[in-house]
Amino acid sequence: MKKKETHTFQVEAKVPAIYYAGRGGYAIEHKGGFIPLTTECQVKQHLVAAKVPDDQFNEILCRIRLENFVSYIGPVAGHRPGIHIAPDSGQPFLVTTGPRIISGVAGDWRFIGDFLCDLLGDGNQYEAAVAWLRQGRRNVLAGKRRPLPAAVFVGPRNCGKSLFIELARLCLGGRVASAFAALSGSTQFNGHTLGAELLVLDDEIASKHHSTRTALAQGIKKQLFAGSVSIEGKHRDPIAMRPVQSIIIAVNDEPEHLQVLPAFDDSVADKISLFSCEQAKLGGLDDRDQIATAIKTELPAFCAFLDSTEHPPELMNARTGAAAWQNPSVLESLQSIAPEERLRELLAQCTPITEMITSRGFWRGTSAEIERLLADNDVTRNTARSLLSWPAACGVYLGRLESGRRAAITKTCISGINQWRITGLEPLGLKQAGLGW
Repeated sequence: MKKKETHTFQVEAKVPAIYYAGRGGYAIEHKGGFIPLTTECQVKQHLVAAKVPDDQFNEILCRIRLENFVSYIGPVAGHRPGIHIAPDSGQPFLVTTGPRIISGVAGDWRFIGDFLCDLLGDGNQYEAAVAWLRQGRRNVLAGKRRPLPAAVFVGPRNCGKSLFIELARLCLGGRVASAFAALSGSTQFNGHTLGAELLVLDDEIASKHHSTRTALAQGIKKQLFAGSVSIEGKHRDPIAMRPVQSIIIAVNDEPEHLQVLPAFDDSVADKISLFSCEQAKLGGLDDRDQIATAIKTELPAFCAFLDSTEHPPELMNARTGAAAWQNPSVLESLQSIAPEERLRELLAQCTPITEMITSRGFWRGTSAEIERLLADNDVTRNTARSLLSWPAACGVYLGRLESGRRAAITKTCISGINQWRITGLEPLGLKQAGLGW
């Protein structure tokens, strides 16, 4: 036996390099990639095939564990096959498969261009969506983790949202994973997302419950904007990794579907882009195979366009490359169905509050006093109980009304207690963050 290179030793010329990752099993090099071996028995089978004498098995296995130990074996989004060093731990890890990169070749991409214009229009929104896709591809090509706002596509059923997801998947490396459960905290196991450059959330499996939406917002921030992600698979030890990933959320444009999205406030305004979709004509094609063929035929030319062009100056961002962008109509729709808007409506129906504003010019008190007034009012009682069903809900929603200028509400802290001053309950104007146009 002789040492071949760092983290690798070769048993004999006929036996490829074999790696060990504790409970993560083994992997053997094959044709420029790596095949996972889940048990020690499988390793021995390869040693037998290489005609290694039985009495050398134990020694070889010990050498593998000591000299070819890695902290992880498997795919990592945006990373090419081979040994890498984790910046957070300094430990080597083995990437078994990498993204399938489509090389750009100058040519015609008329079908893709027409599809994008039909879906998104040919103005600012089109430029923003292309910039998002360009930056996501640029991150994968560089193999470097960089934050990128999640892209939310809102539109009628069967308008082309799923086809955009497929186009993004092909441009970003070919690997996709459903990520709602992992990002919303429904499961602690997120190992299946580690190897996908594109993470997708579908509104049909999402939840409208406040706690789930809040957890989803936090999950998106951690997945895309944290320096590293804690990855945990079943029967595996958690490990900090830096996958190169983008997120797409596709929802139908009915109000009940929009409610699955994270509450849109200042904390997510620079982390989520909102796009409004119209029905794409697809050149008159309705056969899935024909559409797929048209897309794949033009992909090299479209990728060449993405690789050879830059974002418009208005969409450039030092941190994310491509800035977050929000379609005004989608943003307004989200704000109109937000729980804080329902609270504003309840406040406007609560006579003790409105009479005080009319007579004195303002009402002032704590969020607990507001909850009590709403609960004592016959008109607002039932809705208020449902809306303010979790601790601190009233204070949180009042804060959103204040920061979003949805009503004339201000907060002051007196002797450590938050006091809310309400001088008017008419919207002061919708706050549209990140438009930049």
